[in-house]
Amino acid sequence: MSGYTSFVSMTEPEARAYLDRFLAEMGPSLVQFATSISSELTHSKDSLGQVWDEVRPKLAWRQGYLPPRLGQPGPQILAGQLESPQDLPSWFHHPSGAGYARFSAETLWLIDGTGRYLGETLIRNVGGAWNSGAARTEGYMFQNQPVIAGITPEPASPIQACAVLVARALRASSEQGPQSLIDVYENWSAQKL
Repeated sequence: MSGYTSFVSMTEPEARAYLDRFLAEMGPSLVQFATSISSELTHSKDSLGQVWDEVRPKLAWRQGYLPPRLGQPGPQILAGQLESPQDLPSWFHHPSGAGYARFSAETLWLIDGTGRYLGETLIRNVGGAWNSGAARTEGYMFQNQPVIAGITPEPASPIQACAVLVARALRASSEQGPQSLIDVYENWSAQKL
C-alpha cells in the first residue's frame, strides 16, 4: 500500500509544505485529542502528568504484534497489514526506524495528540518553534519531520519521544530514560539554549 508520508524522499520545498500541513492540522488534532481524554488541555507542565495518566490505559500494540525481547528486532509488519494512509496521522511513515507500525491505529492517534500537546506546551512555556528536521546528513532520524527547534542543542521530536514513552509503557519496562511526559518536558526544558 503506498501513500504513507515519505520524509526521506522529500525535497526541501516538500518538507516545508508538509510542515505547513502539520501545523494546519494542529488545532483540529488537539481538539480531537481533547475529546479522547477528560483532562483539560491547559498547556501547563502539571497538565502533562494528568494527560499521561489518562492516555496510558488506552495504549495498545497492533493486533497480533508480539514485542521482542529488549534489544532484539521486532517482527516485520508489511504495508498490507496496515490501515490506509487516510486512517492514520499524516506523519505516519512506513517502514520507519521508529517502528510506528507496531502500534494500533488508536494508539497512533494518541501518540499524535500527545506529541502535539507536548510540543505546544513546550513552545508556550519554554520557547522554541516547530520546524522541519533538516540536517541533510546521511541517516538523520528526523529528516524533514516536524521537530521543535530552539530549546535543546539538537532539534527534538515530540512525536518520536511519545512513541518511545508508549513502547516503554506497553512493555512495562524499567528502561533508563524518561518514563512520562513530565520527564521529557523537564529534560528538554533543562537544556534551554
